[in-house]
Amino acid sequence: MNTIRDDLNSGKLRQFYVLTGTEEYLCRLYQQRLTKALFPEEDAMNCMMFDGSKTDASKVLDVALTPPFFAERRLIILIDTGWLKSASLFADYLEQIPETTFFIFREKEVNKQNKVYRFIEEHGHIAVFEPIRESDALKYIYSCFRKSDLAISEQNAKILLEQCGNDLTALTNECDKISAYCLGRDEVTQGDILTLTSSVSQGQLFRMVDAIVAKNKKQAVALYKALLEDQTSASAILYNLVNSFYQFSMVLSLHLKGVEALDIGRALKMSSYVVTKYIKAGKGTSVDRLTEAVAFGEELESRVKNGRLPDRIAVELFLEKQCGA
Repeated sequence: MNTIRDDLNSGKLRQFYVLTGTEEYLCRLYQQRLTKALFPEEDAMNCMMFDGSKTDASKVLDVALTPPFFAERRLIILIDTGWLKSASLFADYLEQIPETTFFIFREKEVNKQNKVYRFIEEHGHIAVFEPIRESDALKYIYSCFRKSDLAISEQNAKILLEQCGNDLTALTNECDKISAYCLGRDEVTQGDILTLTSSVSQGQLFRMVDAIVAKNKKQAVALYKALLEDQTSASAILYNLVNSFYQFSMVLSLHLKGVEALDIGRALKMSSYVVTKYIKAGKGTSVDRLTEAVAFGEELESRVKNGRLPDRIAVELFLEKQCGA
């Protein structure tokens, strides 16, 4: 990211950029910044975008090998083509691409041994965007509300972060929604956050999982009732609980094998914030217990779907068994 910032500040832009990693918001943001730097004004004739794994490499090459139309350069944006993961026709023509054609790849998955990847690594820049740290996520929240002349306390910023995780797309959407809701006011309150964030938030799930792991039946039931009062269906609560326990079991299993939190996040495509939360909670349980909870939850879900068990009773059975002595 620092390399791209330096390129943007200096105006010395490279011919090839690859934007990859799990933090899609930053990938999109730097795609926009690079595009604007290459073409300060919109230029539909010389800036083209191709999206998807079925992108025709021959069509892209036809455009790439064509001189720009009354301009200094041509830009081609390629999104999730898979050409940096597996073999493609594009790889055979890299050396023939004129200096006037620039490329921005935005790819979810790459292979460092891929021919296109190695070429761009040598002749351009590959930026990997991973989820930001909690401290940086808090700074981002402050900056979002500052744009709307709103203040938010550190405690409430942490509540928002707990509700959304450190995914910048989710944080941006929630900050925009809260800012509009608080129009004409000076500060964001805890009530604003809890009123507007999603009905089954990551924060609520963490609190329920923590209560269940601690066998705190009273707290787990209170959180369950609060979700019902917010008009969240019991089926949705059960689904999210089972999914959370499944993620928890996967994280704890890898952690106990010595895998670092950042690598766990990459392997499971989860934010480092969520991974860290599960690792901390894992001190009070075991992989076997989590696996058994998932199996029991899936059995209850099956009975609900087949009409053999009301969804509320299913959640109560899950809580009773997991919080039992």
